Amino acid sequence: MLAALVLTGCGGGSGGDEVGSTSAASTLSVSVAACDAAAYDSGKLLYIVTEQRCAISEAGTTIQLRYGSPATEAVSLSLKLGQEQPGVDIPGLGKRQVGLFRSGQWRSFPNERAWIARDGAGLVVLNGSLYLLGGWTNGPVTSEVWRTDDVANWTFLGNAPWKGRHGAAWLSHKNQMWVIGGDLFTDVWSSPDGIQWEQATADAGFGPRYTPNAAVIADEIVLYAGQDWTPIPWCNDRPDCVARGNRSVWKSADGKTWTEILAQVPWEGRALIHGSVVHQGQIYLIGGGLKVAPPNERYQETFVEYTDIWSSPDGIRWTQRLPSGAFPGRSHFSVAHTAKGCFVSDGSVGTQAALSNDLFFAADCIRFERLPVPQELPVRHASSLVDFNGSLVLLGGPNYGNAGTSVWQYFP
Repeated sequence: MLAALVLTGCGGGSGGDEVGSTSAASTLSVSVAACDAAAYDSGKLLYIVTEQRCAISEAGTTIQLRYGSPATEAVSLSLKLGQEQPGVDIPGLGKRQVGLFRSGQWRSFPNERAWIARDGAGLVVLNGSLYLLGGWTNGPVTSEVWRTDDVANWTFLGNAPWKGRHGAAWLSHKNQMWVIGGDLFTDVWSSPDGIQWEQATADAGFGPRYTPNAAVIADEIVLYAGQDWTPIPWCNDRPDCVARGNRSVWKSADGKTWTEILAQVPWEGRALIHGSVVHQGQIYLIGGGLKVAPPNERYQETFVEYTDIWSSPDGIRWTQRLPSGAFPGRSHFSVAHTAKGCFVSDGSVGTQAALSNDLFFAADCIRFERLPVPQELPVRHASSLVDFNGSLVLLGGPNYGNAGTSVWQYFP
């Protein structure tokens, strides 16, 4: 079947601007057997994803590509399912690494020679590249920055000047990647390439928050959720320790000047959500929870889990979309949005040690259903999850799980 497909753009990121399309003239005609297919272009990678029922033999199939309007000459190549071919020159578009995948397909990369295991790290897409930022490495938190263009091969870019952290708000906005708070910090940093960093502010005013969320709405960053503790920061080993969910919402157009736009949201204060979701122009708050150290215990434990869903077009007006039961309660889970809809991955279910490898999907970001996952997919929490060129990339998790350094990729 020959289909004219609009290529997706190469922006986007966890909690950042929604990925847009190129102009109507920038179309790619794809022929894959007799199957419907979608094409996703990062500027470096071209993923062709067929419908789930598409029958492709083990020997592979022939793909024809034409770009532009009017279309240029066709490029033919033969690919097996899951195979990628580098250096394919598509007239009018340029060279791409082209891969063929089926909807619902998983694959993984061991990644044993790059970054060490971590959780709570940022995973941000910017200009066709994927950046891994910071994280907790089973001891110190780090400010390391790693980049990949193809998910499989990572390059170390050095340590960023911001203090090492995990559980920050990480996103892309205005052709920059942003690191906002996390670990009770109140600073904000940005970078166009992961190497050059600028501190937008040392104290944003939104207060110390662990696992805050941030999303871009109407070309402004909206920060919400997150938790802290009282009577002292982190508040371990204290019988009077109390967890507090932050209920104020702040926004900024430039990362430097922050304004409180809502003093108290209508939903219960919460945190422990990694990533944020913008669907059809609205922020979706999906579940969440709080944790606190029990008396005389060093490590924090789940205090409460929420399973409701709220949405907002601006961070000020919030509508409850589902009172409860979005999925089994959990904390330290990850969320991401693709062109298909919203995804929720892994998390601690009931207690912090009860790690999971669940994956849930809702086309409307409300009615979530569990998706099948590979039996060997590691359990984890505080993972890093992002929409990368039409696929979901999943990595990270604590040392008491088995996530290690493997990188997993799922094609919705």
